Amino acid sequence: MFVKKILYTVCSANHLAHCKTMADSFVKFNPEYQVIIALTDEINNRFSVSEFEPYTLMESGKLGFPNFNLMAQQYTVIELNCAMKAFVAQYIFSKFEPDLLVYLDADIWVFNSFNSVETAMLQNDLLITPHITNPYPFDHLLPRERDTLRSGLYNAGFMAMKPTQNVNAFIHWWMEHLKNECYYNFAEGMGVDQLWLNLATLLFSNVDIFNNPGANVAYWNLHERSIDLIDDSYVVNQTEPLLFLHISGYSFDHPTILSRHQNRFELINLPVLQSLLKNYQNEVIMNGYEKYILMDCVYAKKKKKSQGIMKFVNQLIQPLGIKVSDI
Repeated sequence: MFVKKILYTVCSANHLAHCKTMADSFVKFNPEYQVIIALTDEINNRFSVSEFEPYTLMESGKLGFPNFNLMAQQYTVIELNCAMKAFVAQYIFSKFEPDLLVYLDADIWVFNSFNSVETAMLQNDLLITPHITNPYPFDHLLPRERDTLRSGLYNAGFMAMKPTQNVNAFIHWWMEHLKNECYYNFAEGMGVDQLWLNLATLLFSNVDIFNNPGANVAYWNLHERSIDLIDDSYVVNQTEPLLFLHISGYSFDHPTILSRHQNRFELINLPVLQSLLKNYQNEVIMNGYEKYILMDCVYAKKKKKSQGIMKFVNQLIQPLGIKVSDI
């Protein structure tokens, strides 16, 4: 197995409470990992780094990325955070030399050991998860397969990598695109960092699709995955342990809505998940949500409004309380 293992994530200050919740849940089941938080923001005495010990917190803007200032000027906060994933991965491999590097988004909650991930990585260099593995019903509800095509076949909220020449080539290729092609601009075929993963299995070897149904459970795959509480453990589809939940688009201001990106499921009809999300909200609040959520990112750039057909579609579905966005 792997000797030196690192988990890393990327976020701005306003998501630090979510980030700490994710990291705490991960090390509960995977205590042998070092955790690195790359802050796409500046501390500026707004909080103490000691609040995140024993995790390593570092400011992305101070890591010497040659294109950082330019990217900070051209990208929104979300786009900049997405762009940093590849750059931070390269930095960690170079400076910390891990045998295994795992990435998780800040809005993920972990429920089990990553032994299954490590087993898969024994034979592979790069591990990614698909958004779906079964078709959606043919109906008018969101998300649809077209949304998956638009946003990417694979979800960039999780990734596992080894320090091989193959992965080094992948990271450099990814970085080159993310320098100036990490926009939310679906009309131009750009879905931030995530859409580029569509090409990963074609352009690079030893890339595996991790089809474990317990991994990356989220609103986009609930049509094929159910969560139950059996003998005090959460299981998916009655058989697989829940590995991690990706809580995307869930708002603490509207806790009865599963995600602002979908209308396929009513949370009230998913009692186990509803209870989990309530517990998750409590954990994030205890980790300083009310303090951090109000912190503006120093690199904040006004978010671009939907234009053309996307603006028209969002106006039509606004009464439903959802918005066509990323998955």
